[in-house]
Amino acid sequence: MLVIPGIQQMVRVDLRVVTMDVEPQDVISRDNVSVKVNAVVFFRVIDPQKAIIQVENYLMATSQLAQTTLRVVLASTSLTRCWPSESG
Repeated sequence: MLVIPGIQQMVRVDLRVVTMDVEPQDVISRDNVSVKVNAVVFFRVIDPQKAIIQVENYLMATSQLAQTTLRVVLASTSLTRCWPSESG
């Protein structure tokens, strides 16, 4: 591959599976239960050219998307139905 100095630059992209911690998120569920959750994301870059050209920072974008998805999913979930009651 030929790189033109000053116009182009070479960027290395790891094609292995990446493991990324999602920062702890404070979420209020649909039934007003306040919880603090964290998560782990596993992903792999399929198309390195798109990862570099179409996204400014694909690692940060993946982290932000994971945080947003975690909040949205938990905010729409009723957590009282997920845990068994203490009386029963």
